[in-house]
Amino acid sequence: MFELPEVVTVARQMHDRLRGEPIVSVDVADERPRFMFLNDDLGAYKSRLVGRKIVEVIGRGKWIRAMLDSGSILLLGEMFGRILYVPPDGELPKKVHAQVTFADGGRLVVTIQAWGGFQVLTPDELAAHPYAGTQGVSAIDKAFTAERFDGVLDGSGEWSRKPIKAFLVHEGNVCGIGNGYLQDILFRAKLSPKRKVPDIARDERDRLHAAIVETMTEAIDKGGRDTEKDLFGEPGGYVPILDRRAKDQPCPDCGTPIEKIAYLGGSCYVCPNCQPAG
Repeated sequence: MFELPEVVTVARQMHDRLRGEPIVSVDVADERPRFMFLNDDLGAYKSRLVGRKIVEVIGRGKWIRAMLDSGSILLLGEMFGRILYVPPDGELPKKVHAQVTFADGGRLVVTIQAWGGFQVLTPDELAAHPYAGTQGVSAIDKAFTAERFDGVLDGSGEWSRKPIKAFLVHEGNVCGIGNGYLQDILFRAKLSPKRKVPDIARDERDRLHAAIVETMTEAIDKGGRDTEKDLFGEPGGYVPILDRRAKDQPCPDCGTPIEKIAYLGGSCYVCPNCQPAG
């Protein structure tokens, strides 16, 4: 799944490659995943995109915003799948769920696995979006200080009483963290995903804040995870400390075998010694 480092990487590449190139056509496949989030009016893709140019591309949280010269926004994100640039003479992948073609013949291709968004919205529609319109602070924002994070931990209503895993992956608290990077963040902070927010001590909060910034900054610098692909189909350079490949392997800090646990609807990888549950 695309998380903040992958979103930032692909957004930067889209900005560099597609900015200023006129859009000549848009196609949305008739057969597509059930949870591919589209405009209710499919005619909006032609009326809002064709003839327009991308002027800026911004990656924030789990969403890519391609800003158009009309003021509308092409919104891509919350995605299991691929966002790929195919050059004029390039071959399309076998499955294409949405395709934007530019005047030079290049194509922006979207393939969804399970779910993902491909919408063109006005600024007001984006502000009212149930996910992209309600994002919290980003780990790469200057505003993401330890003090700001402390306020988010305490001031997020019902989320401030939940386990730290649920808190961190909710886009309205700290945007851009999914179950992938969560593993390394919690390992670096030496926290179990089962620890509840009110029980996290002052020094642990500081460690957690530092772990979020360190993990996201390193992953962005390396172009995302090695299990995800960028706009040109190349894998990222960030190798997670903990993922499915780490199961039963020795903890890099203490040597205890890494365990896989099922928690809150997904798999977590933890060191039972470094990350005690209680």
